[in-house]
Amino acid sequence: MSQVKVGDYLFQRLAQLGIKTCWGVPGDYELALLDLIGDAGIDFRGNANELIASYAADGYSRINGAGAFVTTFGPGELSAYCGHAGAMYHEMVKKISVDTAVLTDLNTAGSDIDRCLNTMLYESRPVYIGVPVDMSHQQISGEGLKTPLKRELPPNDKGEEDKIAKEIMSMIKSAKKPVIIMDGSAVRNNLTAESNRIAEITGWTFVTTCMGKGAANEELPNYSGIYEGAGSIEEVRKVVEDDSDFVLWIGSFRTDFNTGEMTDFVDEKKTVDLQRFFTKIGSKKYDVGMHGVLKALLSEVEADSSIKAKDSKVEWDPYPLPEAAKEKKELKQDFLWSVLDKIIKPGDLVVGETGTSAFGLAAVRFPKGATGYNQTVFGSIGYAGPSFTGALKAAKEAGIVKRGILITGEGSLQLTPMCFADLLKLDLKPLIFVLNNNGYTVERLIHGKTASYNTLPVWDYKQLCTVFGPEFPSKYYGPIKTCDELEKLLDDPELHRGDCFQLVELILGELDAPWSVGQVTAKIEEFNSKNAPPKDAGMSMGG
Repeated sequence: MSQVKVGDYLFQRLAQLGIKTCWGVPGDYELALLDLIGDAGIDFRGNANELIASYAADGYSRINGAGAFVTTFGPGELSAYCGHAGAMYHEMVKKISVDTAVLTDLNTAGSDIDRCLNTMLYESRPVYIGVPVDMSHQQISGEGLKTPLKRELPPNDKGEEDKIAKEIMSMIKSAKKPVIIMDGSAVRNNLTAESNRIAEITGWTFVTTCMGKGAANEELPNYSGIYEGAGSIEEVRKVVEDDSDFVLWIGSFRTDFNTGEMTDFVDEKKTVDLQRFFTKIGSKKYDVGMHGVLKALLSEVEADSSIKAKDSKVEWDPYPLPEAAKEKKELKQDFLWSVLDKIIKPGDLVVGETGTSAFGLAAVRFPKGATGYNQTVFGSIGYAGPSFTGALKAAKEAGIVKRGILITGEGSLQLTPMCFADLLKLDLKPLIFVLNNNGYTVERLIHGKTASYNTLPVWDYKQLCTVFGPEFPSKYYGPIKTCDELEKLLDDPELHRGDCFQLVELILGELDAPWSVGQVTAKIEEFNSKNAPPKDAGMSMGG
């Protein structure tokens, strides 16, 4: 029997069902598959987001008898599930929640609510509470409201905690070239103040990962930049991987993008990893959580006069500007990130979208008092805009930020532009930079540089505020195409005033990306190439 590629088999079967159009959103893990779709006589029609794709496939199937959509593993799939999985919703939600309850019993409704919320606080993960329409106005006892929810984690065993802290201190005292890495779980567990304080007292080499960016005090003289495996500048990679003899890794979060596509190589034997519910010293795991251990460790460090910051000034530039970006002509990503710190002030909240924005922010100097975050776990593009809206509203309600800055690619923005209506309606006065590079740049660098599936519809971004909030004041700047135009804009006092919704459109090359993205996407393409057939087997690699 003749041989056929799996992808060809799949698409030929779809063609036999009369499917001539396949819907979807291109993503990292499906790009090579999409190269095969045309061979079966099926057209790929990209959608703005996966939910739209699933609805389009549903409608197509109602007329044609069958339909199909293609989307990437993880966020793409989950975004699409609303289009075809509603019938099994409560069974599905059990798999993605740490606890669930459907309130059907008046005798247990209050305790079910309390159980779910306490579990949510303990695990720091989502729960699901279903309230049937005929239950919301039923009467139950309010006695449970007198007992506060458990907002604090239970303490560690004190004896075990002290033992672990002293063991770590012993490693610290014998270390000659120690390193501190502040990672995503330090931020999520609200331990950034303790992490920064230990870095300040010790003066050790202090780095963050992409997920830790925005939480470190980057004005400390020992702040040394971002560690992301192969995506790191060489000095940072070398001091973390090669030179260090002790690594205090506060809240490691080893996802693909956060580790430079798993290219981080830190010897486990010299590493202490602090997590929410456990501590690892080398390969040995202890059931003591990071909240207690880090605070105990900080007390030990503060009390030990032998541990003092000496000459802790870093020997390299944590924010190097690549030579190619110094030519002030057409705007390039590396130049953009090198000057963007002009606009960031203490009290700002800065959010970067998945993709070039998340990586580019690593090269931006944050002043003390500015905070931020990005999404380098799930990789769901379109996340940042709505997330930024919610974060900025909460931060302003709490009075902890003055202004919000969002940096997003136009591909990501096209999935969730409706958040502009909320930002305008709530009068949050954000400053938004849209990186318009005519398509999915990260995907192009991974695979399919000239492929049609990595293109996007052309939008008129200067009209978006008028569309989503014509009654609210807004300003548009752009399109900015050169380095000189960007520098002039960043020096404009009007931009700094932030008295209304402001949108800046930046025009960048289709294949232009931060230096670190080039390093990481090369690793992804290398992996894909090892698992794909050779070109003479009939598969187009799309450039």
